[in-house]
Amino acid sequence: MNPMTQPGPCPFAHLMDHGLAPCPENLRVLLVGDVLGRPGRRILKDVLSQFRQSIYPDLVVVNSENVAGGFGITTKIHDELLAAGVDVLTMGNHWKDKPDVHTLRRQSPALVLPQNLQDVEGVGQIPEFPMRRTHRVVRMLNLMGLFAMKDSYLNPFVFVKEVAPMLESERSSGRSIVLVDFHGEASSEKQAVFWYLNGTAAAVVGTHTHTPTSDERVSSKGTAFLTDLGMTGPYQSVIGMNVERTLPRYFEPDQKKRSHEVGEGDDWFCGLLVEISDSTGLALRAHRLQYRDVDRSWRVSTVA
Repeated sequence: MNPMTQPGPCPFAHLMDHGLAPCPENLRVLLVGDVLGRPGRRILKDVLSQFRQSIYPDLVVVNSENVAGGFGITTKIHDELLAAGVDVLTMGNHWKDKPDVHTLRRQSPALVLPQNLQDVEGVGQIPEFPMRRTHRVVRMLNLMGLFAMKDSYLNPFVFVKEVAPMLESERSSGRSIVLVDFHGEASSEKQAVFWYLNGTAAAVVGTHTHTPTSDERVSSKGTAFLTDLGMTGPYQSVIGMNVERTLPRYFEPDQKKRSHEVGEGDDWFCGLLVEISDSTGLALRAHRLQYRDVDRSWRVSTVA
């Protein structure tokens, strides 16, 4: 593991001498944590613009359940993110907070709803996405955890067990690359899926807590993992929400609750860049990325 902090517009231009720059022969997938509101969308577009000048990934996956004011997604924002270079939009527990999603989920090939939603037409399928520079397709799993969720979901572990043989067959035959966004509160649930799909998935990442973890790894069988990517958005906040409006919810619980409002200040980008072998469909290296807009500094931690 080689953590490095560097200023500047793009980390890899500054880190070539440290062996952290992605190998051009490897496929590159960028997985981005919960993008929250306008601040998150702004810094995401800024970073993707920087990457176009250096190591633009072969596929960009963004968790987008918080992109519209912290709750859900709209058609306008969906189109905005695709125009910025996002290829896949995964969701989570706020998937239905904006009515636009019901049209989007029928019309947008980029939008992926969790496969273990209950009583939602068309869920349960694992969509395929073309990837630049390879004949392989990406199979995208988006799963909801069970612990501490307000809504009820089908058991994600039953679903994973059922589809794992098919996913392994497709990977080993050279047809697909498997990616997983597990949206949940419990680290244990995310880690359980990682170990079950170890050697089948190229990457298993967690989302939802809005707090980045530092346990990035690539297993001996070629599966990259990070318990939680963390939020892309304002960190001068309580998990993305305005501090002054949020604190009374905890310290004055008897008072009338104020409406949520997205926080402002200290914007971060958080993600994991995974290098994947085209021959095996599995991970070779992974780079945990954090970018702070306040001083335009990058934190890059690489594992292989």
